[in-house]
Amino acid sequence: MEIEIISEEKNVLEFKIVGCDEVLARLLAEKLTADKDVEFAAYKLDHPLIKSPCVVVKTKKKKAYDLVLEKLEEMKDEIVEFKKQFKQASN
Repeated sequence: MEIEIISEEKNVLEFKIVGCDEVLARLLAEKLTADKDVEFAAYKLDHPLIKSPCVVVKTKKKKAYDLVLEKLEEMKDEIVEFKKQFKQASN
């Protein structure tokens, strides 16, 4: 997986996730949309056979780049917790 920044301003960030299907992009967009500081967050696919979703984020005040990093960290923590719960359930 590779990240290509398409455009970056203080409150707007657009980047492509190369070599990844839309699942990660969809989850990130949902997390971003739920944040009160996000004005707009979505992902798009240029073509269904090209596995490089593009994520667009527009924030109200916070720097978009920092907010994306924050949401990725939250997602990581949730996955670690899920893994822990899954292991406990299988014992």
